[in-house]
Amino acid sequence: MENIEKFDWELVTKYLNKETNSQENEEVETWLSQADKNREEFEQYKKMLNKVDSFYQAKKFDNEAAWNYVHAQLNPAKVRSIQLQKTRKEVIAQFYKYAAIVIIALLLGSVTYYLGFRNPDRAYYSEVISAENQVLNEYVLPDGSVVTLNNNSKLLFPKKFKGDTREVTIIGEAFFDVQRNPEKPFVINAGSAQVKVLGTSFNVSAYPGAETVEVIVKTGKVQVINNNATTEKGNEEVFLTPGEKGTLVVSNSHITKTMNSDPNFLSWKTHDLVFNTVPLNQVVECLEKAYHIDIDVMEPELNDLLYEGHFDQKPVDFVLDVIRLTFDLELSVDGKHYTLTSRTNKQ
Repeated sequence: MENIEKFDWELVTKYLNKETNSQENEEVETWLSQADKNREEFEQYKKMLNKVDSFYQAKKFDNEAAWNYVHAQLNPAKVRSIQLQKTRKEVIAQFYKYAAIVIIALLLGSVTYYLGFRNPDRAYYSEVISAENQVLNEYVLPDGSVVTLNNNSKLLFPKKFKGDTREVTIIGEAFFDVQRNPEKPFVINAGSAQVKVLGTSFNVSAYPGAETVEVIVKTGKVQVINNNATTEKGNEEVFLTPGEKGTLVVSNSHITKTMNSDPNFLSWKTHDLVFNTVPLNQVVECLEKAYHIDIDVMEPELNDLLYEGHFDQKPVDFVLDVIRLTFDLELSVDGKHYTLTSRTNKQ
């Protein structure tokens, strides 16, 4: 229940009946804008409230009102008595109407609790999404931790970290700089893996459909747990320190620890590129990921050319132009699509 965000349904009822002031309107509308789940619950409650109104509208018998009017004309002495009876009926009907609203609100709260208990995603109502070919830099979480999202990635997190952990979910790739809190570990759900830290910085790559989930540590210490390990064996896990890489193979649920050999694992974030005598095809692959572009190498033999260089926050046009000059190649550009061709082939 601690993970369920409560809200004042009496205030929602007043809002729907247009009985709220400007401050109350702002409170309800802010709550609605915080999450799609809030909007869904609001619409569900609105429909039920309309059904209650329809029910009581159906209970207003026009034939009885007409008969009372005719009877009053025939016997004026009984008009006051009939009016009193009518007032009592209206009060009773009004009482039952609001009693029904309260009961529905309680039922809705029970349903909300049940769904929230059965589905942990109900605890999330905030999300950060990076679009295609977009990097979202330095988003600050409620605890002060900072996250940078690579393209086509999504981060889910609660408004406030409750309980004894700070838990988020990453779909895609992100770099985390976690605020240290030994009493409240930071937990990241990343596909088949779970990452636990106290305070550190590291990169997580967990794109849907990818063959692996990868965690590379920059500072501090990180625990990577395999959520798909069999119960007999227990949750397979590794502990990573700076410069180490944890790789979880999704197909066989096998997790390994190695030294990170890729100096450009954060190039998508920093645009700091280091190439220590590597084949051109690896250079191209790194540039495509860092700058979100497409590069075609027209002749297969060009991929075997070895390149060495260092570019710190240089535009991709500058980087490719240096490579072109180094190997005496032709470079053509069409938007974000680049093509490298040997001069001899073009001649």
